[in-house]
Amino acid sequence: MQSATQDWPGTTRRALSGGVLLVAGLVMLMICWSYPVGNLTQMGPGYIPRVVGFLICALAVAIIAIDVATPEAAQAGRMHPRGLIFVSTAILLFAGLIDIAGLVPSMFLAVVVSMFADDEARPLPVLIYACLATLGGWLLFLVVLELPIPAFWR
Repeated sequence: MQSATQDWPGTTRRALSGGVLLVAGLVMLMICWSYPVGNLTQMGPGYIPRVVGFLICALAVAIIAIDVATPEAAQAGRMHPRGLIFVSTAILLFAGLIDIAGLVPSMFLAVVVSMFADDEARPLPVLIYACLATLGGWLLFLVVLELPIPAFWR
């Protein structure tokens, strides 16, 4: 096991990733700061970008704090392309099918495809999770928020 002084370069590299995220969040906040915010019921064009910017900054601070506080944390292993491929494919499928197939089929397919990023995914749990996530998305976006997105094909 390495001591904290021996692991300092590794800790610095891990904390640097949080620093890059923090800079991205701050840049986002600087860009959208002059946009009108409005309020929760009448959101302006700056409301969501500002909330997302603050969330990115909070996440970055948490990453930096965890990385600095736990230098003995395991080093990241090699990158696994399976997750990148399946999650990217799911996002592209959703974006490509939302206008054609509607929210429910495109969301269901995107969740199913993204679940197979985990090499231990099994069909029945994937199907159950996809159904529950799609039901939640339908309830949130179409019932509660009443977004003008078709549920099924046009």
